[in-house]
Amino acid sequence: MSAVKPDIDRQKLADDVGRWLARNGHSTRAAAMAFPGLNPAMISRASTGQVLSAASLLALCQAMKRPAGRYLVMVPIVRNQTVTAIGKRETREARP
Repeated sequence: MSAVKPDIDRQKLADDVGRWLARNGHSTRAAAMAFPGLNPAMISRASTGQVLSAASLLALCQAMKRPAGRYLVMVPIVRNQTVTAIGKRETREARP
């Protein structure tokens, strides 16, 4: 079994936020005014797939009447990534 870590499916959230705004005829500003705890920047970040704080995600899910767990995904943890070898420096090192 490979190791996984929890993450947020930001694209799914962005799609749902866009549909929610369109369905309710809200702009980000109008939605923020209609639902306590939301602000236009938060809604904009969510609708463009950017990272939200956990509290912002929960507030937005509550306003949309969607379970927050809907956006939880498990992604594989990449281990033993190859590392680029250290090359020769382009500048001379200072010597005492």
